Amino acid sequence: MENDSTLLLSPADENLVLRHRDIISGPTPIRVVYADNDAGALLNGFCAQIENLLPNVTVQRERDEDAPPGIHVSDNIHFQMVPKGPFLEFFLLSLLGGEALARQDMGIDPAAMNRRIGLPVLLKLYVAENCPFCKQTLPKGLFLAGAAPSSIDIRIIDAAMFPDLASRDKIRSVPVTVMDDTFRWNGVFDILEVVDMIAGRDPAQLGVDTLKKMVSDGDAQGLANLMDEFNTVIPAFLDLLVTEKWPERLGAMVAFEYLAEKTPGLAETVLDDLWKTFDSLDAPVMGDVLHLVGVFHRASQAPRVKSVMDGPYPDAVKNVAKEIFETLSDQ
Repeated sequence: MENDSTLLLSPADENLVLRHRDIISGPTPIRVVYADNDAGALLNGFCAQIENLLPNVTVQRERDEDAPPGIHVSDNIHFQMVPKGPFLEFFLLSLLGGEALARQDMGIDPAAMNRRIGLPVLLKLYVAENCPFCKQTLPKGLFLAGAAPSSIDIRIIDAAMFPDLASRDKIRSVPVTVMDDTFRWNGVFDILEVVDMIAGRDPAQLGVDTLKKMVSDGDAQGLANLMDEFNTVIPAFLDLLVTEKWPERLGAMVAFEYLAEKTPGLAETVLDDLWKTFDSLDAPVMGDVLHLVGVFHRASQAPRVKSVMDGPYPDAVKNVAKEIFETLSDQ
């Protein structure tokens, strides 16, 4: 698949790319993550053509059936699409970096905007190849990502190419911009309205995808600090602690360890909520919840652990409970 040679760019697209040969003058690495399917072939084919036409662009290819597929221009800009035709010019602009994106005239000072953004945010922009209004939405989203690269993560998603993602987010038309899986704007959004919403939101409104981004970026401690600062347990954090995918669950567990050390009261609240859903969890997740009880290491948790030891649970879960109970009994 790495050598897929499918031609995706029209002659006009190729000419546009070639006009950027001198503009993109320094080493420009990008990363494409793909699965072994039609979407993966398209993403690889596009990147191969870009790499052919732009000598300063190098493509790192990663085959991963679990990671979000797409072309990762930077840590916070991701194209889950083949950005050809009307989207190509914005893809090429993103290759120039955040400063170039932030220089677009959007009627707002990028430095002032960046100072207002305190909480991390994930923006998903759903687009389609033949959508005239999508071309007006995309540069606004890229401006936001360029102006606040440490806070704003943007994914540009082709709704037709990834119908499962579109269905999950209940996308019925494009363009649609989804923030933290909670807020959405249909059509071309007002950039000042979006900035106001990002700057003024409650941390409890952060979505699970935003938290996944934090822990996958290695900022589990930052997530714990965020809950400590606002003295609240983010509801999506509970979802992340019991998610099916082990790497994401592990990142949340690391955040819990920081939280238990920094703010034990919040950590105990997390455990109280997890116990309420314990019986509905899969066995591996039950074991991880018990591991969190061990990390918290408070005798107050012993009766619940004992009930698992004596209850109708899988032997593997009961064995973990026995180990944790013994450590709690030693206090």
